Amino acid sequence: MSVRLTAWYCGLFSLSLAILFGFVYWTLDATLRKANNELLHAQVKQFADTYRDSGIAEIQRDASQKRSDEFLIRVADAQNRTLFASLPDGDALGPDALRALESRVILPTERLFTVSVGKGGSFEFANTNLKNGSLLQIGRNGSRRHIILGHFVASCVEVAFPVLLMALAGGALMANRALRPLSDLTATVQGIVATGNLDARISQEYTAGELRDLVISFNRMLQKIEALVEGMRGVLDNVAHDLRTPITRLRGVAELALRHPGDLPGSQEALADCVEESERVITMLNTLMDISEVETGAMKLHLERVDVAELARQLTDFYGEVAEDRGLTLCLSAEGACETVADENRLRQAVANLLDNAVKYTPEGGRVDVGVKQTAGQVLVTVRDTGIGIPPEDLDRVWERLYRGDKSRSQRGLGLGLSLVRAIAQAHSGDCRVKSGPGAGAEFTLRIPVRQRP
Repeated sequence: MSVRLTAWYCGLFSLSLAILFGFVYWTLDATLRKANNELLHAQVKQFADTYRDSGIAEIQRDASQKRSDEFLIRVADAQNRTLFASLPDGDALGPDALRALESRVILPTERLFTVSVGKGGSFEFANTNLKNGSLLQIGRNGSRRHIILGHFVASCVEVAFPVLLMALAGGALMANRALRPLSDLTATVQGIVATGNLDARISQEYTAGELRDLVISFNRMLQKIEALVEGMRGVLDNVAHDLRTPITRLRGVAELALRHPGDLPGSQEALADCVEESERVITMLNTLMDISEVETGAMKLHLERVDVAELARQLTDFYGEVAEDRGLTLCLSAEGACETVADENRLRQAVANLLDNAVKYTPEGGRVDVGVKQTAGQVLVTVRDTGIGIPPEDLDRVWERLYRGDKSRSQRGLGLGLSLVRAIAQAHSGDCRVKSGPGAGAEFTLRIPVRQRP
């Protein structure tokens, strides 16, 4: 990857350099041509004015003075016969250029033209008509422009080689620096695959821009995966722990019944205990499956119109006897009919879990208040108790599956009730929130959006 990126960088750099060289070469060539043409036009105009004022004799005198300037000056009649010619000093191509002019047909409208002479040589001419029909032609050797362009090309070639070497080194350095986060990412992934160590992270020291965002996102993903795996391990540990107790009891009761095969009442009691423990295990597994269905979006809701106030009233009546036996005061406050479209059985299950927890963790002489109201397009079910409360460090964890705080372990339970409540609320596009403090009781609020149609 680094080699390919370096090659692409050098290729694009070389292409850009070639385009820049071509543009400068074309600009320089065009500038030299323009300057040469302007010079030839000026000379033609000057000699034409001299001919008009003083005739060909004056042109001859002026031409003898221009020889050192390497100008070829020629006057020809209407049949292109040379009347006068002045060749530039020290230019071996001057005679060839003159012969080429004599054999060339010159159009009256041709003001600028080039004549090829020798091996690759050329003369550039300006042409004008004089008043008696004769021609005035002034030319200059074009090799001067070619020499300048040749020096320019040679200088560019000399500079291009070290510049390309610098581009190669710079490209390699930039590619290595740019791809370092990807190399670190690959090494981190390979390390995780090889060792299973999810606490590895990629350094953000040498990253910037989009790659920095990628590194940050990848590190966050690793963090969430690590938390998820740790959570799964915790869930499995808790499931194993919570299943071990009923299974151990099942085995103990069954072994006890087998030791006394003739004790029919004892065997029946053992079977009843086995059924009770089996029901506990089945309830735990079903609840875990329900929560997983919500998290994966697979829970099917049987939607119908539900009067949440009436549902809360029925559950309050049901738990009223339990609360009375525990010496608690259980009160319901419902503001009219609070109807919505929901799965009645699931909603009943969620409210029942909140009531069960409130009654279970409120000491004798305490109070449990249930409130139902409809506001801002939502039905709110609030369960408030005067129980032991929830420590601040446990507030965010009470929704975790199989999590039980230290103060709640004295009560028998699965640690799944609140997880199921939130799962049911989320399945209805709602949520459940908690307010609590140590010794200050707890307040759970179940929010279900109001829907008009199933």
